[in-house]
Amino acid sequence: MEIKKSCMAYVGKVLEVFPIPDADRIMRATVVCGKGGRWTGVVRKGDVQEGDSVVVFLPDAVVPKDNPALAFMEKQNYRVKMMRLRGCPSEVLIMPVPDLFPIQVREGLGLYVGMDVTDVLGVMKYEKEIPLSMAGEMAGSFPSFIRKTDEPNYQTVPYLVEALWGWPYFVSEKADGSSATVYWRDGHFGCCSRNWELRETKGSAIWSIAREYELEKFLSEQNMAIQFEVVGPGIHGNPMGLTRVEPRLFNVIPDLSEYGLVGGLEAVRQFSEACHFPMVKVVEVGFSFDYTTDEQFRTIAEGKYDNGKQREGIVIRAQIPRYVGRELVSFKVINLLYRD
Repeated sequence: MEIKKSCMAYVGKVLEVFPIPDADRIMRATVVCGKGGRWTGVVRKGDVQEGDSVVVFLPDAVVPKDNPALAFMEKQNYRVKMMRLRGCPSEVLIMPVPDLFPIQVREGLGLYVGMDVTDVLGVMKYEKEIPLSMAGEMAGSFPSFIRKTDEPNYQTVPYLVEALWGWPYFVSEKADGSSATVYWRDGHFGCCSRNWELRETKGSAIWSIAREYELEKFLSEQNMAIQFEVVGPGIHGNPMGLTRVEPRLFNVIPDLSEYGLVGGLEAVRQFSEACHFPMVKVVEVGFSFDYTTDEQFRTIAEGKYDNGKQREGIVIRAQIPRYVGRELVSFKVINLLYRD
């Protein structure tokens, strides 16, 4: 099976540098890195200026331990995380190009803004450990006729944000769990983790949920699928503070003959009510999407789960699904106060 490559480091350009109130050693910088998006980060004072070329490490990039210029990342286990520093958004790691590439190497590579330097620098993507109850026994590859559940950060898809402007939208809570897909197609009932279809085995969380909610009966009425997060004890620290493993529905795919075109908010609500299947929490519904600033996105992302702990973030979509080409207009915003 072909695995889509994760681009985690780009050459970028500094657009702006601003002072941070009450901070003597750090500055706020805005960078753009082509298809890698537009980001805000914190840099050491004097390290970069407007117009400088930089290397931008995206969230969840794992930087190489053997690079002396990145030794300071040891305290973060070499992983780039979104956070706030002195109240300032720190979404990415921004490094001056000379710190990472000697002049001979720079000339040989022909660096340009938007260039992917993930492999050149030996950068990896952080993946959360999959609980044993979610891993299960693989029965095969993830079905090619269903879209995988991987929401892009809004910073990397400005064209999707623009495509939503003026349209009815909704904002749902991002549950920090493990994604699952359950489907019925041409007489076959399947349960999948993020990347694999799974055999039915004792202790499989996804199969247990499928049996508990009688999903085979509900889905077998037509070729369709649902996608949900599995959350609760033993899964990523259970930040929602649940007492049992539960699902949180976020996608209904009513017709698998059309490459998994998803249903809208009403389809999710109807399935949830008909099957008594818990859905993700909707935190805002609007009739004309008009978010344009980073601070608007960050503000709505910052919120808490019902147990009072900071939530991971939010997902924003059109109430009736919209597409740009084959891309669903849907994106996530991470809560900078969340800690995993």
